[in-house]
Amino acid sequence: MKNITIIGATGALGSNITKELIKKGVQVKVVARDVEKAKSLLPEKAEIVYGDVADKNSLKDALIGTETIYLNLNTTSWNENATFYPEREGIINVVDVCKKLGVNHIMQIVGIDSSHPEFATTGMIYKTNLIRKPAMDHLKNSGLKYTYFHCSVFLDSFPTFIQGEEFAIIGHHQYPVFFTNTIDLSNNIYNAIGNEKAYNQSFSIQGTEGISFPEAAQRFVDNYNPKIKVVEYPLDIIQHIGLPSKEDEDFMEHLLTYVEQLKEEQVSEPTWDLLGKPQLSIEDFVKTL
Repeated sequence: MKNITIIGATGALGSNITKELIKKGVQVKVVARDVEKAKSLLPEKAEIVYGDVADKNSLKDALIGTETIYLNLNTTSWNENATFYPEREGIINVVDVCKKLGVNHIMQIVGIDSSHPEFATTGMIYKTNLIRKPAMDHLKNSGLKYTYFHCSVFLDSFPTFIQGEEFAIIGHHQYPVFFTNTIDLSNNIYNAIGNEKAYNQSFSIQGTEGISFPEAAQRFVDNYNPKIKVVEYPLDIIQHIGLPSKEDEDFMEHLLTYVEQLKEEQVSEPTWDLLGKPQLSIEDFVKTL
């Protein structure tokens, strides 16, 4: 039986991936700061233990006996002066503890933009990649085996764009995106567990079809709820949607400005050859919701 420990299993993507791996028969341990929240979100078959990436001592207890780790952490700010980020200092803590415990393999999800800066048509740099990079370098230099999954946009996020009877798109998105989903990614993760050919490698994770965000949204709602209308808003609406702080507004504007000019190309064939080809179209994915 395959085994994996997951850190970041209570987020939207992480919880879906955890459930899919359990369906595939993987024995899953979840390390979570909020154990009760994890228990409420995840299947009973998941072993849930307390651990905080900010606390090395808790990680030592949580990761004992672990061979393979999957990290599904996320940065939602680009303030380089912050003293702690789960995706920077937190991952560095995980790596340091794993070295002492003899963990074999660490896998992590990151954005496709971090491996293909040439997709940025204006040469723009996505600032959260500057935050991630020290931890990525730390893992690569640690001597531990690593695998990075550089992912395109997840179809799993689409329901969050729906407010009432609108699917709201902010910005002008014309370039192709090869949308992926957590079900197909879970299959790639499954095939990477204990797979020596996946060690010390970076894999692009994309769907098979490159289409614009508005076109993908329309196909999604046609199958999800045809009453929903896809509506595009200009970027300056961000100032009027009631985000908690100016920092949140600045981060969203930076993110969406970056995504507007991102023009993906299909680069995932090597991933498909080794870890499996995507199986779900947009229409197929909607059926799973």
